[in-house]
Amino acid sequence: MCHVPDVTIGLPTHNGAAYLAEALAALLAQDYPSFEVVVSDNASSDATPEIIRSFEAKDQRLRSIRSDTLMTAPQNFNLVFAEGKCRYFMWAADDDLWARSYVRRCVEALEAVPAAVMACTSLRFVDPAGAVRDVDYGRYDNPDLSSASVVDRVRRVLRRGGQYMVYGLARRSALEQTHLFQETYGPDVVLGLELAMLGPIVKIPEALFFYRTFPDRTEQARVARQGGIGDAIAAHRVTSLLESLAATAAASRLPRRVRTRLRAEICWASYVAATPMGLVARRELPARLRTARRVGDGKAVVWFGLLRVAEAIRVLPAAGANLARRMVRAVRRRMRPTT
Repeated sequence: MCHVPDVTIGLPTHNGAAYLAEALAALLAQDYPSFEVVVSDNASSDATPEIIRSFEAKDQRLRSIRSDTLMTAPQNFNLVFAEGKCRYFMWAADDDLWARSYVRRCVEALEAVPAAVMACTSLRFVDPAGAVRDVDYGRYDNPDLSSASVVDRVRRVLRRGGQYMVYGLARRSALEQTHLFQETYGPDVVLGLELAMLGPIVKIPEALFFYRTFPDRTEQARVARQGGIGDAIAAHRVTSLLESLAATAAASRLPRRVRTRLRAEICWASYVAATPMGLVARRELPARLRTARRVGDGKAVVWFGLLRVAEAIRVLPAAGANLARRMVRAVRRRMRPTT
């Protein structure tokens, strides 16, 4: 009888030749004894197919599929999930790196906490050369989502500067209860919210995941390399993402009062609190309101119009207080005795 591994690692790629070999080597060097790597080549036109074939010839734990027609990134991410049948699953990007113990430590964490839907580790950002970057990891590191409270978990997700926990190791049974990667801006953020609503996410404190960043890469270039997501370069992508998050909370199977609370948390983090997503969303409000007017979306016009008024009310007291402080300082300077 054929042995089924414990873990499937799904790696979707599109023209990833620059770092693909390094990523595959790191994955195949994992010290966990029972895993497979499934690579999906999304119509690559560079050396990606040759790199995949060279690894596939040397290691039977790796198998690949290829599409000659370009898919979107969500389609490719979902395809590698469908190809795996193991009880644990993780996505891997074609330019990231992992410590040898990454998979093993995540499996151990999930087996120690049966209620957890996913396990992840702390992360470090690396530059194109692989050197660790000095950034505010208190803001960007994976959050601790081990709380038994779904409201607390969602609140923590909404206050992060980035969303990287989706590259953790998840129970396949949990992912099957989500919508996986959807055709929307920030599908990884939406999926992370779905998982956080399902159950706790265990965080291993050691930095075993290395996320490669490209400071000069534009949003358009990032989307094009992933296979293209039509609305990802729109002027109101973050407000669209926040709408997707609210819709996801509303459509969950949680009790109505909890769903209402989660939607309130999303609204607060989006348009009131000083969260990273909220700061961007509030800058997008004028463009979003203009778009709603142009397409004749009356409901959106009312909603975003009210949000603009609320933002003005929120900002004006701060601006007035600042003006008052400046006036007091000016008066004090004029009252100083001359020498």
